Amino acid sequence: MSDVAATASHVEAIAYGASGVALLLGCASLLMPAARKLALPYTVLVAAFGAAVGVLLALAPDWGGTVGRAASLFSEGELPSEAMLYLFLPPLLFAAGLHVDIRRLLDDIWPILVMAIFAVVLCCAVVGVALFPFMAPDGVSILDAEWQELLLLALLIGAVVAPTDTAAVLSIFKDIGAPRRLSTIVEGESLFNDAAAIALVAVLIAALGGDTSGGIPGAIAVFAKQLVGGLVFGYFAGRAAAWVAQLARGFVVAETTLTLTLAYVVFAVAQLALGVSGIVAVVAAAIAFGSRARTRLTPGSWDALLALWKQLDFWATTLIFVFAAMEAPEVFATFHWTDLAAIGAVYGAAILARAIVTFGVMPLLVFFHLSEPFSRSYRLVLTWGGIRGALTVVLALFAVESGAVIATGEENARLLVVIAFGYVLLTLFINAPTLRLLIRVIGMNALDTRDRLVRDRVMAVSRARVERATYEAAKGFRLEREEPVAFVPGEGSLSHDERVQVGLLTSVNREIELIMSGLERGIVERRIAELLLSHAGRLFDLTRAKGADGYREAAGRNHRITRRFRVALWLHRRLGWATPLAEEIATRYELMLVKGRLIQQLRTFAGEQMSQLIGADACDDVERLLEDRERAIQASLDAMEKQYGNYATQVRALLVERLALALEESEYRVQRQQGLISEEIYEDLESDRLSRLKALSQRPSLDLGLEIAVMVGRVPLFESISAADLGAITKLLRPELAVPREKVITAGSLGREMYFIVSGGVDVMIPGGEPVRLKGGDFFGEVALLFSQRRNADVIAVTYCELLVLRKGDLDTLMAGSPELKSRIQAYAEQRGGVRAAAE
Repeated sequence: MSDVAATASHVEAIAYGASGVALLLGCASLLMPAARKLALPYTVLVAAFGAAVGVLLALAPDWGGTVGRAASLFSEGELPSEAMLYLFLPPLLFAAGLHVDIRRLLDDIWPILVMAIFAVVLCCAVVGVALFPFMAPDGVSILDAEWQELLLLALLIGAVVAPTDTAAVLSIFKDIGAPRRLSTIVEGESLFNDAAAIALVAVLIAALGGDTSGGIPGAIAVFAKQLVGGLVFGYFAGRAAAWVAQLARGFVVAETTLTLTLAYVVFAVAQLALGVSGIVAVVAAAIAFGSRARTRLTPGSWDALLALWKQLDFWATTLIFVFAAMEAPEVFATFHWTDLAAIGAVYGAAILARAIVTFGVMPLLVFFHLSEPFSRSYRLVLTWGGIRGALTVVLALFAVESGAVIATGEENARLLVVIAFGYVLLTLFINAPTLRLLIRVIGMNALDTRDRLVRDRVMAVSRARVERATYEAAKGFRLEREEPVAFVPGEGSLSHDERVQVGLLTSVNREIELIMSGLERGIVERRIAELLLSHAGRLFDLTRAKGADGYREAAGRNHRITRRFRVALWLHRRLGWATPLAEEIATRYELMLVKGRLIQQLRTFAGEQMSQLIGADACDDVERLLEDRERAIQASLDAMEKQYGNYATQVRALLVERLALALEESEYRVQRQQGLISEEIYEDLESDRLSRLKALSQRPSLDLGLEIAVMVGRVPLFESISAADLGAITKLLRPELAVPREKVITAGSLGREMYFIVSGGVDVMIPGGEPVRLKGGDFFGEVALLFSQRRNADVIAVTYCELLVLRKGDLDTLMAGSPELKSRIQAYAEQRGGVRAAAE
């Protein structure tokens, strides 16, 4: 019976605990509208709520009855600090990492790393030095072990209070519209400074416990291992998870569950098995997964995944704040008035350390061209915005529970926890409420001149359209209403170049939307979508930095042969592997085909939507830049289609079939929304459509046509050669593919090969003359081999060219064994001597 009673009591405790957690979340949810009404950060109210709950839990057992028993059971179920780290940190970090804009993060990577790592170490040192006089007893020598122990304890407190909590800061930024760059820096800092602080706390706890092996160099090595090891492990884990997620494609619930598994498993494996930073690992995994998986998941599931993690982030933030704040009544029961001086010293030292970083180190980054300039306002907000939160409290409790702090004395353990709680409350109730006022006073919540003018134009255009729609609606109701005046965009204060830049950035954003829409509808294949998004990201970054010149530069870079293509070309040339090259050529063709379609849509968008926003003259320039991109794309498509016409037709037909299925899905969805078909019929139609779409996910294979015997047979020079000689020639010739704009021969180089054109064309760039076009059946490069001359002209591929390559030694062998072939080559050389001489 006793076992049954114990089990029942345990089940009852679990039920009360679960109900208590649900009640906490429910009550905390009501704090969100209250926070907005009071213009306070949500975390401030949650901390106050948690402290109030702690007081109630401390008093409730004295009330007796069911209420008292429930409160006691709930309080007994409070989590240890280490459990809070493992339970709440993974979702907090993973949710933050998923939302990171990696391009913006890399733009300010040096300021972020300084704020996330150097600032943590500096805060630890400055706070430790400031706090030490409050801890060192009189008459203790600097050489005494007790003195060194207390110094380590002071540094530990500095490390505990170092990590910032950006939830309150970012909520303020979002409410008042702070500059995006400021939000990116604060967000990036929050991703990594937690890891730096936890690693530093672990090192100092070990040193306080007597493990000083390796000294300062050893501590630095451990610190570096934690950060770098976590980054590497998390990155590869995130990429692997993105690949695994493809196996669950089509099952949204399974895909989102895999991300939850990823967050907790990566944190646990990194922290427990590998001995590296679990925090950095989770952040790196989230960033890697987000950058890879967005184009691999079921269409539409990315938004569902973000919604899930937003919910988990809210729950984790709320519970970790509440559970940490619930400890406040017990902690402050031991508070001494003399502790105020120590808390004040920590508060001042932490602000001083942050000011040293923002006003001292940041200008150095600008001086050494590692960062864009920071205004004084930016630095002031970053200094005052160093708000602390639940992690500081959890780290303090963790340090005490580790035993190393208590070993130095109960009073030291008490002081550490009191300082941590007191400092967190000061930042939450002083810095957080006044940060909003500071930003408004220095005017950082206002848009800059260009953004304000763009906003005014958008507002004017929108109002004009609304007035026109309202006028038409009034006519339908037979109401008298004054006809609105047509909107005429003014010049404003934006220069022509600025308006073109705004138009180009708008165009790139629209391009990204079209790419994602094509991916979700199944029109664009995953790898093509990833390449398109990468190219659009480069367009956006360079356009934002350099305007129209940056757009041209990015468009040119996007059009170049990729490194992966060059590797495939090298494998073909050196090892004879044609499959990777065929795959790259096929990918490039499909990429250009989809790009061409996107440019057509963008030109339509520019003509219909941009003129009123940026003016007709700027819109004309945007359309010209789009036309330049379209011409370059069409040239690449023409080169491919001339050489592989049948394959090009197959791919075009494939894209049309995908588009037809996308339109079919839209039609089914409209019919379901209008009630013409039931949900069951819709699901059946969708199942059939998806099966057909899956069959279209693989494009046809591309045959490069590089079979040596077939190629030799297509060269007119070898048509009347005997079978024996033809067999010998086949063994000596090597097939090769030249890509458009590739320089096959460089003027001034030594001649080591001659080339037979099987198909395609090349231009011989005669110095001072017009290029000479050679086509299938021609050959070039033989004069340099016959007469040991240097090349005196460049030969550039015009299209994809199938070539047969013959080395000099093989040519000598071939002509020695076949006088007939030797005379043919020499006759061709003499007959076209002018061209041959120019080509060499």
